[in-house]
Amino acid sequence: MKHIVAILTAALLIAGLVGCKKSKAADPEMQAFIDMTLSNLVLVEGGTFIMGDAGREVTDENGNTNHQFWTGDADTHPAHKVTLDSYSIQKHEVTYGEYDYFSKVTERELHKTIALGNVYRGPDYPVWGITWQGAKEYCDWLGEISGLPFDLPSEAQWEYAARSRGLNVPFATDNGLLNFGRNYAGENAPWHPEPPGTYPPNPLGIFDMSGNVSEWVKDWYSWNYYQNSPEKNPQGPKSGSEKIMRGFGVVGSSDFKQLYRRAERSLSDKDDTGIRCVINRPDPVTKN
Repeated sequence: MKHIVAILTAALLIAGLVGCKKSKAADPEMQAFIDMTLSNLVLVEGGTFIMGDAGREVTDENGNTNHQFWTGDADTHPAHKVTLDSYSIQKHEVTYGEYDYFSKVTERELHKTIALGNVYRGPDYPVWGITWQGAKEYCDWLGEISGLPFDLPSEAQWEYAARSRGLNVPFATDNGLLNFGRNYAGENAPWHPEPPGTYPPNPLGIFDMSGNVSEWVKDWYSWNYYQNSPEKNPQGPKSGSEKIMRGFGVVGSSDFKQLYRRAERSLSDKDDTGIRCVINRPDPVTKN
């Protein structure tokens, strides 16, 4: 008899949990939010690429050819082979409108309330000044409400997508270069980030992986991790004290914005960092 009661209790608990999940999806506002999120994904077909700064051959005016790296940063070396499974990534950085909805549903304080009323705090602008934990919690919440394996991208996933499946280019723009005012913020652009999609996407159809706001990735930082990285789906060091930020924002020189550059930040650091999530599933994801 005790076994029967235990089984019935467990069944009721499971039914209750399933019911809660269904009720979330049944909420029209939340379902619309989920559908909008899923309609703004890009499937990144898995494959093998050379991660890190492999450099390129440069010929000078005298016809002499030399090998030059894109950056002089030690932590971008050595360039190494990485193989990734397919996944989907958000084509736009997460906006204030999306993050405000998350804050409302999860009953947390709105982000940057002091900036409310400013154009760059509008719902169509990318949210920035988010801690790593805040970014991780947002991606995890997307997984919770959708039932899909959302997460922050690994550093390898981020770079593979930024480089359109491994192209050897210095910037994540439509042609791999910065053409100010056309595919990147020009001299008359505002000091703050602009709405996602202001400039053309990279060849995969992903926007603003160079410029706009910096983006958190899942990995712990280690300056020499590339020396020991596994080839298959690397996830970064098992532990650490700082997380990795990639992409960089609107501030700084062109050289500073090279997509190979890595920056380490503490878990409490907000800086100008924003969010872009992935779904770790190899097949395309469509809205209901």
